[in-house]
Amino acid sequence: MRYFWLTIKHKWFVFIAGLRTKAPLWRLLIHDWTKFLPCELPHYQRQFFGKADSPYKYIKCWLHHQNSNPHHWEYWIPRTGHNKCKVPYPDNSPIAMPDWAVREMVADWLGASRSYEGHWPSMFDWVWLKNHIEQFRGRLHPQTWFSLENVLTELHCPLWYDCHIYGYEGSDNLHRQQGGAIK
Repeated sequence: MRYFWLTIKHKWFVFIAGLRTKAPLWRLLIHDWTKFLPCELPHYQRQFFGKADSPYKYIKCWLHHQNSNPHHWEYWIPRTGHNKCKVPYPDNSPIAMPDWAVREMVADWLGASRSYEGHWPSMFDWVWLKNHIEQFRGRLHPQTWFSLENVLTELHCPLWYDCHIYGYEGSDNLHRQQGGAIK
């Protein structure tokens, strides 16, 4: 039951953060709904408030969550191209996330920081972002990276520039193509 209430609290903070990121209201209302399903809830409960002795069941639960919720960047990485196009899409190559999913993703990061750390992250010293942003480099589609840059810039997040994470390969060219000026 503890994880159930933690998820409710997380959803509330994601809702508040999503108003700032301009995520669609419907997405904020249904955010993380799969965490209440029997294939996820008991495994999260056990992992966070129990013995945490079933890594296989938890990782299956986490994989289900990522594959069912488009605000997770992992949702947008097909394992195989599995297509018959003349030029097949490469395996494990990300496809672009729609802007609404990027906005919900950032709201999720903000809401998680508030839920699990007990305070809203400072845009001047967002520890979670500093510690995790490098894992996204090269894993996000350039258009997704560009959208992420835009959302974080809208939030006045100077970390985006201070952490030397601005300038994903290709994002400057993408920015120019869309009529933006490079700073």
